[in-house]
Amino acid sequence: MKHVRVVALDPDLAAAYCARLFASVGAEVVIVEPTGGSRLRSEPPMLSGSDGRGTSALWEYLAAGARSAVVPDDGELDALFGWADIVVSTCNGDADAALALRERIRALDPTTVHVVTSGYGLTGPYRNWRRSPLTDWVGGGHAYLTGLPDREPLQGAGPWASYLTGTTAAIGAQAALLHAVRTGEGQLVDVSALESMASLHQWTVTMYTHTGCVKGRWGNRFAESVHPIALYACSDGWISIVAPSYPSFEALCLVIDAPELLIDPEFQANSVRFDRADEIDPYITAWTTARTCAEAVRELQAGNVPASALKTLADAVAEEQLVVRDYWEHAPYLGDDARFPVAPFRTDAGLRPTTLSFAATVGAHTAEVLAAARSTPVRPTLPHVDLSKVRVLEFGIAWAGPLTGRWLADLGADVAIVEHPAARGVVMRTDAGPDFVRGRLPAAYLRFPVFPNAVPGERWWNRGGMFNKMNRSKRSVCLDAKTGRGPEVLAGLVGASDVILNNYSPRGARSMGIDGDGARKQNPSAVTVCLSGYGATGPLASYLSYGPVLQAHAGFDEMNGYLDVGPVRLGLAFPDSVGGLHGVFATMTALWERELTGGPVHVDVWQFETLLSIAGELVLATSVTGESPKRHGNRAVGIAPQGVYRCAGDDAWVALSAVDDTQWRALVAVVAGELTGRADDDLDKRTRDADGLDEAITAWTVQRTPVVAATELQAAGIAAFPVMTNRDLVEDPHMRSRGFVVTWDQTDVGPMEFPGFPVHFETIKPRLTTCPGLGADNAAVLAERLGYGADLVSELFAEGALGDRPPGW
Repeated sequence: MKHVRVVALDPDLAAAYCARLFASVGAEVVIVEPTGGSRLRSEPPMLSGSDGRGTSALWEYLAAGARSAVVPDDGELDALFGWADIVVSTCNGDADAALALRERIRALDPTTVHVVTSGYGLTGPYRNWRRSPLTDWVGGGHAYLTGLPDREPLQGAGPWASYLTGTTAAIGAQAALLHAVRTGEGQLVDVSALESMASLHQWTVTMYTHTGCVKGRWGNRFAESVHPIALYACSDGWISIVAPSYPSFEALCLVIDAPELLIDPEFQANSVRFDRADEIDPYITAWTTARTCAEAVRELQAGNVPASALKTLADAVAEEQLVVRDYWEHAPYLGDDARFPVAPFRTDAGLRPTTLSFAATVGAHTAEVLAAARSTPVRPTLPHVDLSKVRVLEFGIAWAGPLTGRWLADLGADVAIVEHPAARGVVMRTDAGPDFVRGRLPAAYLRFPVFPNAVPGERWWNRGGMFNKMNRSKRSVCLDAKTGRGPEVLAGLVGASDVILNNYSPRGARSMGIDGDGARKQNPSAVTVCLSGYGATGPLASYLSYGPVLQAHAGFDEMNGYLDVGPVRLGLAFPDSVGGLHGVFATMTALWERELTGGPVHVDVWQFETLLSIAGELVLATSVTGESPKRHGNRAVGIAPQGVYRCAGDDAWVALSAVDDTQWRALVAVVAGELTGRADDDLDKRTRDADGLDEAITAWTVQRTPVVAATELQAAGIAAFPVMTNRDLVEDPHMRSRGFVVTWDQTDVGPMEFPGFPVHFETIKPRLTTCPGLGADNAAVLAERLGYGADLVSELFAEGALGDRPPGW
């Protein structure tokens, strides 16, 4: 975002990635470091530079494109705050200090946006609790869903939760900046890892609010609702197969020559296939084990079944698709092959920097930064973008596209989703049956859409909790674009919208005329945003994908697992949340650029690219060493002890990280027992004795519930947190105090609880309203955007171009 000035004040990973996202789209970013340098400079993985000195791959990645300043004097720091449009800072255990800094910045210039990233937020019972990358994973409810059901929950293999907190913060900063430009009113933007990650579930939270069920972990199968989405062994490795719908299951059965699986009509229900996976999988495994990974993927993709081999990160870094799409920034000072991602998306408006300057030495730009702050107190005029006047036309399926659209709608944009009459699926019965008990899994026929108390009801298409959560705050146009005057209506809507958003395959988007080139024929000034799996160009552009396919291809599944067992897939379709969230940042960046230049902007958000962008330090280290990261379970390099420990209760766990010697000594005092007398053990000794330390800590944690254990540990200043289930996310008093759970009067349902908005603004009020009924806004949207009268809308209904219910209902 050209002309935007960002100051990142001694940031943690989340705050640093927030700043880096701005740098990657042209903003001027300054990192203010302490005299000895940022703590991120010593974070693993460590590399050897050409000068023989060690350097952090994490720092090299996050600080690329930013300037470094050391500003020990308060007066000079105040000048820098006054120069900035956005100040990004970090809170880890002292919320009052963060709030005091906010008041200082406000007094200097009330138009400045101040973003604070933290583990738990600046209000609520946990406001002063300590965090770590591990607690970010367990707090947001993701770790509980990852791993084997009879073993401890697993974190992801990298600090990816912290990256997504940073992405959330960047979006909050954008929204607050747009508000400040229009109104002259800056504000505090409070972003916690806890709520950021809790908001990035597909149906986990609504599963509990709607049915009372606790979602579990299922190893390399996908939760309770869909099959096959799983990992399968081939003759030379593993592949990920994703066939969530019945048509994709049919295609799979044809590819593997198992037509007998199509005889059973029960397999038409997604969750029946999950419950009977032990019957299905032998057919798949017999076929995959007779083939190499490459052979199996080639045949499956040719048969329209999304699949990928489980690649190592080294394989992913060598992928030709990334070279063709000019994804890399090269770092020859770290090695001939050293490279890292430039930006997580592409545009055709010059937003991708031609190069990102390499990470600077400590304080390298202090003099020039302070001179600029003193000499240019007046900020440049920034573009005026009013989200409430932005008309978005969304063509979303599954998760990533609808997530982008939902965020834009929550932030005030007028988002109209274009739905086919059959878009909300089918049901095989409309009642819950006699056996449903709240808190137990519903019958397989009723499980997947997450109906309230497992009752589809007469108008079931408006009652699915998963869809209603993902599509709140929007409007619905139910259009069959191939019937009657459907093509005419579609072309008119494209021409009358500011943003055309889709996450179809490139081929599907082209066929509907909603890709960049097609949309501009109807709307020469449009912002077009495409969130495909592999992008619109390159040798993999035609490959079918879902999130689990992408995380396998990017090396994420191969990195993930226990110390003695792996690979283990992430428990959610993680790349969808990564792509959808970056899609929001990309869309608002494109709106800014259009206002600045007056021209159209096309954004290509390739979800494979966004996924690798939140592993930039691992990518860089792998490119230098040629070695993929090793699995480390719930441990971490440079922290010992760290782990997930069993507590009193059924499948109850607490996570803790003794991130430094001070926390280690505090842990010895709290746990005592076998740790007594070991307060002076250094990091090397603790790392060597990690197994013994885990046993001693477990002897203490099993006597306490997760909340009690975490509370005692946090009271001693130790980063610890309960491993949260979906029930915990809904019922936890801190989450309730922060307003994470909200209620709205859902169409054809009544008042229901849903997850709220994860960013806390001082003055912006996110607009959380009911998900529309299918086609509920046909008349209103067509009248407002196209000038259609009631008679014409009735004619379109009569000819089948418009609808408000699925076929046959």
